[in-house]
Amino acid sequence: MNENKKKRYPADRLKLRALLEKRVLEMKELQAEVEHLRQMVKQADLDAINAIAEMYQMTPEELAEIMKRLYGDRTEPLPDPPKTSVAIPAVPEDTEFPEEEDPLDDEET
Repeated sequence: MNENKKKRYPADRLKLRALLEKRVLEMKELQAEVEHLRQMVKQADLDAINAIAEMYQMTPEELAEIMKRLYGDRTEPLPDPPKTSVAIPAVPEDTEFPEEEDPLDDEET
């Protein structure tokens, strides 16, 4: 219910500008946090690869060669989709779907 509720913004130009600056600052902080998390995930992935290679007493390069033999070389970019493919249109946000009935809510049984 609260998702459909529209936000009310102040009518005063100065308050709007202050709110905008506040939101921009929050967005920059969140972007910095996201970038930091990406770096942490990347480092965790590298650590996991090194741990697996060490567990099997091989170098990460040897592990990469084994993985390529097992799963193929996935470093090549994916091919473009065929020209005959059709893009699926996005569902507009204001589209309301009927609620499904829960079979456990039936009191008749």
